[in-house]
Amino acid sequence: MEVDSMVEIFRRSVERFAVKYTNYIGDGDSKTYSAIVNAAPYGNSININKKKCVRHVQKRIDSRLRALKNKSLVGRNKLTGKIIDNLSIYYGLAIRRNCESKDKMKTAIWATFYHYSSTDEKPHHENCPEGSDSWQRAKVDGIPLTPTSTIMSLLHDVLEAIRPIYDDLKKDTLLERCVGGFTQNNNESFNNII
Repeated sequence: MEVDSMVEIFRRSVERFAVKYTNYIGDGDSKTYSAIVNAAPYGNSININKKKCVRHVQKRIDSRLRALKNKSLVGRNKLTGKIIDNLSIYYGLAIRRNCESKDKMKTAIWATFYHYSSTDEKPHHENCPEGSDSWQRAKVDGIPLTPTSTIMSLLHDVLEAIRPIYDDLKKDTLLERCVGGFTQNNNESFNNII
């Protein structure tokens, strides 16, 4: 039903609204996008780009970190529910706040990873954003920096276990589809009402 509905929405867009949609925002289900492309609602004159819903992309890191969590990675300075929540939120924010450029997204994603590897002896804040609305606001405001030891720093074995997840979820092919910071929230809210 969803596939047929989306194809119909694209087909009638010119007649009803005098517009041609150039982006399809999806949640990972490729059947709908394939059906739209195969239907060629505008002939061959317009390429329809598949974009990713940032919220759905953010869910990927959350579910993959939760799947990774096991007894050897649980405990102080290891993977806890709170750490996973924070890493997921920061990953989503890295995409949303840098949605104009996949390269900026990638830098911000790595900033979240390295931020959690920082210690007082080996700080890793080189990719952290600067400025008055950043994590490093204290440095801009002249406030003494909080020792890293008061911030949850993940142990080396945890960082090595989650690195492949970060490597996978910062790939150019994924982040290029996130450029624009699109979301399906409005559609899902409307569908929920119906």
